[in-house]
Amino acid sequence: MFSRLIRGWGDKPEKQYPALTGMLRVFLSCHHDDFGSTLEEMLQSYIDHDMPVIEARNEINILLQNEDDDLNVIMSAIADEEFRPAP
Repeated sequence: MFSRLIRGWGDKPEKQYPALTGMLRVFLSCHHDDFGSTLEEMLQSYIDHDMPVIEARNEINILLQNEDDDLNVIMSAIADEEFRPAP
């Protein structure tokens, strides 16, 4: 409820893509390997534990409609600055 009162709250990429944000932060973090060490293992763990895989897939489809420069900015915000593509 209060999130609607905070200016810019809904504009933050991590709020626009919550399922993908959680998935990427776990995958990129050096503190979490409980879901697997490869993307395939992690996706299988998410499926096995009824995590929001379909929501993440839908968010990815929406996200990929952005231009590359915008995508880099969004992905960096989603991954909490752990996503740093080479220039």
